[in-house]
Amino acid sequence: MVREVFEAFLTDPIRVNEDVFALWLAGHNADDTLTARLSLPLAVPMSFLGGDAASKLRELLWRDTVDQYRLYDKLEHYLAQPSLFRSQLLFQIPPDQQYYMVQRYYVRDADTDRWLLGKKLCGRLEKDLDDVAERSGRTLKSCRRQLDNLRRVYAAVEDRNFHGSVGRTISDLFLLSEQLASEYACLLFILHTRFQVHPQHPDTGFLTWSDLCYIAALLMTHWLPQRTTFPKLTYSNKALATTNVVGDTVVENGAQLALRSLSTGEWPTTGMLQETLQPTSVWETVGLDPSHLLANCLRDLKAHLINDNDVLKTYRDNIIARVQAWTAAEGTLRNIVYTFDELESKLYLVVHGLLTIGAGLSQPKEFQHLLEHLLTRVVYVLHECGVMKPQLNALFSAFVDALAELDVWYLNGQGTRGLLLASWDRFISVCRAVVLAVYDRCHPAATTTYEPAYLHNGATERTVTSASAVQARMAIAFESPGR
Repeated sequence: MVREVFEAFLTDPIRVNEDVFALWLAGHNADDTLTARLSLPLAVPMSFLGGDAASKLRELLWRDTVDQYRLYDKLEHYLAQPSLFRSQLLFQIPPDQQYYMVQRYYVRDADTDRWLLGKKLCGRLEKDLDDVAERSGRTLKSCRRQLDNLRRVYAAVEDRNFHGSVGRTISDLFLLSEQLASEYACLLFILHTRFQVHPQHPDTGFLTWSDLCYIAALLMTHWLPQRTTFPKLTYSNKALATTNVVGDTVVENGAQLALRSLSTGEWPTTGMLQETLQPTSVWETVGLDPSHLLANCLRDLKAHLINDNDVLKTYRDNIIARVQAWTAAEGTLRNIVYTFDELESKLYLVVHGLLTIGAGLSQPKEFQHLLEHLLTRVVYVLHECGVMKPQLNALFSAFVDALAELDVWYLNGQGTRGLLLASWDRFISVCRAVVLAVYDRCHPAATTTYEPAYLHNGATERTVTSASAVQARMAIAFESPGR
C-alpha cells in the first residue's frame, strides 16, 4: 500500500503597507522609513500602550518596518518576473495586491529616464549610475532598479526580434497595464533608434522627457506600421479619410493626425497634437523600425532631387513663390522682406537637410541623428533667416505642395508619383510637428539645458521618492486595517 504524505501550513494573507513599499522602492533604508512614519499624526489613540507610549510605539513601528523590508527583499526576485510572481505559492498575496506591486515595481520615473536616455544599455552605464542618481535626485538603488527593469524589458522584446505590437508584448510578458507598457514601448523606441538625446548633448540636451515622449509617439504612430487603425489618430471625416489610400499604403494603418486636413487645408495645432498623442497611442504600433516603403521612397526622392540641380532650383523657387503668395494674402509682405532675402539664399540648406534626413530613415546610423539634424539643419537655419513661428505653417505647406508641381519623369509615373508624394507629405508633416513643438526653445544663440523636475517648485513627479512626499499618504495607513 502506497501512502502519500502531504505537508501543508496555514497562514494569513500577507498585508502590504503601500506607503512603506513606496519608500522601499525609492531606495530609502528602514531608519528613514521609521522616521517618516513617526512624524505622522496618530490616526488612533495609543492609550492602551500605557506608560512610555512613545518608546513602545517606536519599537512597534520599527519591528513592523523591518518585517516589511524583509518581506520586500524576499519578494524582489518574484517582482522582477511577474509571471513567476503570479504562480508562486510561497507568499499568499491577493491578486489585486500582486498587480499593484508589479505596477509600482516597474513604474518609470521621468527624471531618471531622462538621464538614462541617449546612452547604450551596456556595462558602462552601470558605472555612471552614481551620476544619474545625483543629477536626477533619486537614490542609487532606485536608479539601479529602473535600469535593470529597462534592460529586462528590452531583452525580452529583442528576443522576439521586435516583431508584433511592442506594447502588447510587454504587457503580456510582464503583466503591465496598457499605460505603463506603452511608456516602455516609447522608451524602447528611443533606445532602439539610438537617438542622440542625452541631457548633456549640445543640441538636443534641452529636450524634456515630455518632449521625447511626444516625439516618440508622433514618430511611432505616423512612420511605423500599425496593427489596426486608431480612430483618434485619423481624420474625423471618414469620407475624407478614404481618399488617402496611397498614404495608408506607405505606412500600413498609419496615423493621419499630424497631416493637413483634406477639407480645409489647415494644419493641426501643436496643442491638439500634444494632447492627443499620449504613450497609449503607440499601443497598436508594430515593431520599432520605420515603414520600409516610406524609407525607400524618401531615399529615392533624395537621390533624384540632389543629383538634378535644375529641378532642385525649380523646387526651391516654387517654395519661395508659394510663401510670398501667402504673406501677400496675409498683408505682411512688406514687414518681412529681409526674411525672404535670407530665406531665398539659405533655403537650399533647409531643403537639402530635409532630403538627407528623410533618406536617413532607411539607415540606422543616420536615423539616430534625426533629431540632432532636424534642429541644426532646419530649425537653426530658419532662425537665422528670421522666420517667425506663425510663418512655419505656410513654409511647410510649400514644401509639400511645391513637389507636386515638378514636371519630372519619376513624379509622372502612375506607380511612383502617388507613393513619392504621399511619403514626402507624411515625412514633412511629422517634421513640422516636431519643429513647432521646440521652435521657441531651440535657438542657436540661446543655450538651454535640461533640469530635473525636482528642482522646480510645484513640479509633479511620477513616483514617490522621498519620505516627505509620502507623509500625507502614510497617515491613511493607520485608518484602515485592510491596508
